[in-house]
Amino acid sequence: MARILIGWELGANTGHIVKLAGIAGELAARGHEPVFAVQQIGTVPPGYPVWQAPLWPTQLATLSRRAETAPATMGDILAVLGLGDAAAMRAIIAAWDGLLAAVRPDVVAAEFAPGLMMSAIGRVPLLGLGTGFSLPPAHLPVFASLTGQPAAQDETVLLDAVNAALRANARPPLDRLTQIFTSDLELPAVFREIDPYREWRRSAYGAPSVMPAPALATGGGDELFVYMNGLIRWPDGFWQGLVDSRLKVRVHDPRLSDADAAVLTGAGLIVERRPVPFDRIVARSRMALSHGGLGMACSALLAGLPMAFMPFDIEKKMVAASVVTLGLGARLDFELVEAARLAAMLRATFENEALHARARAAAPGFRDRMGAGCERQTADAVESLLG
Repeated sequence: MARILIGWELGANTGHIVKLAGIAGELAARGHEPVFAVQQIGTVPPGYPVWQAPLWPTQLATLSRRAETAPATMGDILAVLGLGDAAAMRAIIAAWDGLLAAVRPDVVAAEFAPGLMMSAIGRVPLLGLGTGFSLPPAHLPVFASLTGQPAAQDETVLLDAVNAALRANARPPLDRLTQIFTSDLELPAVFREIDPYREWRRSAYGAPSVMPAPALATGGGDELFVYMNGLIRWPDGFWQGLVDSRLKVRVHDPRLSDADAAVLTGAGLIVERRPVPFDRIVARSRMALSHGGLGMACSALLAGLPMAFMPFDIEKKMVAASVVTLGLGARLDFELVEAARLAAMLRATFENEALHARARAAAPGFRDRMGAGCERQTADAVESLLG
């Protein structure tokens, strides 16, 4: 039996812990001892040892900051989170060092956890986990632009801060900033088509964290399923646009209050207060609308269910752009949403027979790549590092 530290630092959506919980279950079934060190300790399923992961500066509400310029690269995103704060990074690496000394893992599996990766590399066999977006290739000379715009932050300045933090922890400096994502083995759990780094990726892809694969859509559904989530207020025209679409709309938004749900129900929408199994979504729906979360997008691709997207951050815009480029969805960016425009986009997408046919025709190709599934593939990767 081996002790496996499963670490998660960055990213706020629930997909991270859902994925890691499944991986832990598979590792435990093989006789290993998973130990969690995560940013949100309350999300870990019972039965596992749990440690609080070191928090980055902007994960503390009193220290949160906003980007002055729209981020274009992972370096820009991490700068907003505090990567350029040498004192904070020194403390984060030192905290991970202490945690590793206490847990004494045989392997570390790091999910969007560059602080943990900097602490563990060269000390403990390290598996880098993440989606395409959250696991940039470490061999790149600089972080690739995700928007086509130049980086907002000077990577040499960020690198100086990181290297100061590493030296303070008796670690060798890095040659380039991308090396913060260095691992002994990496496993991006994403379809290649949705990986923003697919042009540069050298490692093999793993299956997205979607198991079991949902049933195939038949095209017989008559609903629009809407799943929205995130720490942001939806545009004023969003809910009115759903009503004005005159479609049969079923909504799940975990942030809705009972009062809001009652108002939406009165306006003719069907409001689900609990998560809906994806097979039920597929059976009832002709299409789906979401904020661009990877799990929802991959599930829709596997089912052959067309998607409409209303993305609000750089990661979700990348997911939406990839699906639209494949000809399998439509997109209306968050900042462009107003009721009439949203209603028209939804109706046009709902009635687009060619789009629906393409989505159903593409689904088998995605399903063929699921293999043993994310959990088993990750456990296999962990065991390969055990020797």
